Amino acid sequence: MMHSKTPTSLVQSIEFITGFHRKASVMTYLGAPICDGRIKVLYFDEMLTKIRKKLAGWKSSFLSQGGKLIMVRHVLSSMAIYLIAAVSVPITVLQNINRLIAKFFWGSHDGKPKRNWVSWKAICRPVWEGGMGIRNIDAVVTSFRLKGLWNGVVNNSIWASFIRGKYSIDIINLAGYVPPRTASKFWKECTKLISVLVENSAWEVGHGNINFWLENWSNAGILAEMLPGTLHSTSISLREVVEVDFNIPGLTDASTLHVRNLYESRLSAGSDKRLWAWTSNGIFSVKSAFEKIREVSPLCPFARFYWANFVPKKLSVFFWRAINKAIPVDVRIQNCAISLASGCVCCVPRSIESFDHLFLHGNIAAPLWDYFAPPFGIHREDYLDFWDFIWAWFNVSPGGSQMGSLATFIPLAIMWETWRERNHRIHNDHPSGIISIRYKVLNWIQDINPRLKVSRQSPSSIRNVLHTCRITFTSVRRKPIKILRWSQPPPGYFILNTDGSASYSSAAGGGVVRDYHGKIVTAFHRFYGSGTSNLAESRALLDGLGLCMQLGIRRIAVRVDSSLVASWFHYKYDVPWALRRWWHKIRELAQGLDLVVGHVYRELNAPADFMAAMGLSSRSDCNFMSNFPSLLVGLARLDKMGIPYIRLG
Repeated sequence: MMHSKTPTSLVQSIEFITGFHRKASVMTYLGAPICDGRIKVLYFDEMLTKIRKKLAGWKSSFLSQGGKLIMVRHVLSSMAIYLIAAVSVPITVLQNINRLIAKFFWGSHDGKPKRNWVSWKAICRPVWEGGMGIRNIDAVVTSFRLKGLWNGVVNNSIWASFIRGKYSIDIINLAGYVPPRTASKFWKECTKLISVLVENSAWEVGHGNINFWLENWSNAGILAEMLPGTLHSTSISLREVVEVDFNIPGLTDASTLHVRNLYESRLSAGSDKRLWAWTSNGIFSVKSAFEKIREVSPLCPFARFYWANFVPKKLSVFFWRAINKAIPVDVRIQNCAISLASGCVCCVPRSIESFDHLFLHGNIAAPLWDYFAPPFGIHREDYLDFWDFIWAWFNVSPGGSQMGSLATFIPLAIMWETWRERNHRIHNDHPSGIISIRYKVLNWIQDINPRLKVSRQSPSSIRNVLHTCRITFTSVRRKPIKILRWSQPPPGYFILNTDGSASYSSAAGGGVVRDYHGKIVTAFHRFYGSGTSNLAESRALLDGLGLCMQLGIRRIAVRVDSSLVASWFHYKYDVPWALRRWWHKIRELAQGLDLVVGHVYRELNAPADFMAAMGLSSRSDCNFMSNFPSLLVGLARLDKMGIPYIRLG
């Protein structure tokens, strides 16, 4: 394939030398269309045809909506991924893919698609935000374009070097980069996301060839955003600023001190390296990019109940439709500007068929609720609103208990069987009696009960529930009991216990140093401000080692209740990039100490846990050399006396 304006003589020469003939219009290479000029929609007909054939083979009319959801999530949503990642796909093609999937999910009648009761945008939210967990294809495209930008800017591959050279990319001034007019459409789409890449980057700082103002080299934020309103040169590098000792236009005396502190606390390395801020190893992933790019919606409080693993997908989807007002009862159809005389076929005399009437007060639903609800301590007459009634069911017992799981499942089964019976009567099928419908609900319960994974004890009222539902009791699997006692360190060693504590994004740490006989030598607590539990655990270990170093203690048996921290110390796992600067300091201190680092259960780390909690509650730093807190002294005394701790599991 050659450009349309290539001279004919050159084309003939190449054909003569190679024996290949010129390909007109478009060609397909590894499944992706390659063409001269603008990519047209018709170039993707082959992919759309594959999706249509796949849908025709499934015979969607024989699948429940739960089955359709599984096929959409795991097959249809992935069929276009390769092309999306490789080429620039026209928006019309993406819209056609969404239409095909939506038509499959909602179904069709006589070749015409049925009503889409919920927008595709709402469907493509995560399940915990009220959606169905289908990936939004637009966000997927953006994620792959961001991956293309990352590969071109960050990687050191031959392709990346070629891209940087071809499009004259200046890494230091990346934030202000504008692609040339001759750039491909794919690369132009990638460069639109430069601001997203910069905002979500962190850095390991080596030589400092990083934009001083427009890059997050401190990993605390972009300096131009932290110091708004300052006049500055957007092309100056961190290395150049350090060489003049931060004496540059735009930095006041106060801000200069702040920036120096940021520089001192940087994540240093042998060379400059851009890190992706949303993975622990700093390596870009499409999954993490998708989570940052997608539109976030409010959490759905019902989601964790009706999407539970033990609930069949068709019941989950039906309840999801109910939440989204997608159950076509008469009143809902009237709200769509469709003229319809409403009459509930489940009632004599007939009443207006609203959602609340059919599923709460109707002649089918009401007897079912009145039979199954009282053993749970719930009474239908106490509730006027259907969703308040369902919320009472979902919260009647702790999650993970047999009673809690049944209270989640039974309302879904009742709603399902009520809707089925209503539809049978609408189509003039033989109506079922209330005893027959109750029997169907009991069958659902008896089928699901053996599959429940019970991890918590149910209230005593579970006996009434079991009798009503005609099922057996499922006992909680008991964990083995362990007897734990404090043990002395090796002869000549001191024991350092450290622990971290984090709550509501605030972190603190603490620790205790004891001698061979268990006598407290010193204790401390620190408040670290905003942070995670892993940050608190790591910094508490660092502060504990630093305190021992100040006291001249060199032989230390370190005991932590975080197995992850112990594994990081022994190089079993890679330390997340956000914690590396603290671990660099831990390694430096460890070189001058004789350390034995091990993991202990939390029960044996109670003194350090107490000190960390004190740091979090007081939000202060303190070292104790005497006058130790009385509770700390008591905990140490119990350890010294050999009083056992009881641990389940």
